[in-house]
Amino acid sequence: MGKGAPLRWVENRLLARHLRGRGIEIGALWRKFPVPRGAKVHYVDRLPDEGLQQHYAEVSAPVVSPDLVADAMQLPFAPRSLDFVIASHVLEHLPFPLAALRHWHEALRPRGVLLLKIPDKRYTFDAKRARTSLQHLIAEDEDGGAFDKRAHFEDWVEHVVGCRRGSPEFDQQLAQLLQADYSIHYHVWIDEDIREIVEYTRSVLHLKWKLVVFWKAHVYRKECVVMLERTDTD
Repeated sequence: MGKGAPLRWVENRLLARHLRGRGIEIGALWRKFPVPRGAKVHYVDRLPDEGLQQHYAEVSAPVVSPDLVADAMQLPFAPRSLDFVIASHVLEHLPFPLAALRHWHEALRPRGVLLLKIPDKRYTFDAKRARTSLQHLIAEDEDGGAFDKRAHFEDWVEHVVGCRRGSPEFDQQLAQLLQADYSIHYHVWIDEDIREIVEYTRSVLHLKWKLVVFWKAHVYRKECVVMLERTDTD
């Protein structure tokens, strides 16, 4: 057991106190977030289990078989119908994170919560990549045509796969990943960026939620943990 395992167990227990009623976990892949007894969780992913196992061939553990195959930004749930949404290591995989946050907010009931776990680039394979600015997210959110998928993949191949731009290996890796539509980290952040995004959703996008938990990443927990509670009433 790693040094951070006891801390993670305690943190998960604290977070789970806010998870009650009926909710979803998006992209659990191979590790479900532990919820209290009595909470009903529907597992959502973009591919069925066979497709997930094939897409994430590097994952040796059995994947969580989704109850529902759906796009994370187009969930087939009525507005104000969920008590919680869990998205652990999901937001960075989405082309339009601001749109996803709006969509998840809409799906929550009043006093419903969104639990986010977002890797801090300083502690991951994204360490060499430039941080995604809020201005970048806003520009792509306001004009979908500004989203350059190929450029995001090129950045991944150069700084994560480690191929030199212009080399045959770079072109080969890029072509393979684009063809597979591999689920890369489109965006990378540190704690400060996540807090800025949350404040933007509240002050500019006018999403009615409050910050219940904001835990910074550290050497054992390499992710930022955020919990937001919807505050408006019926």
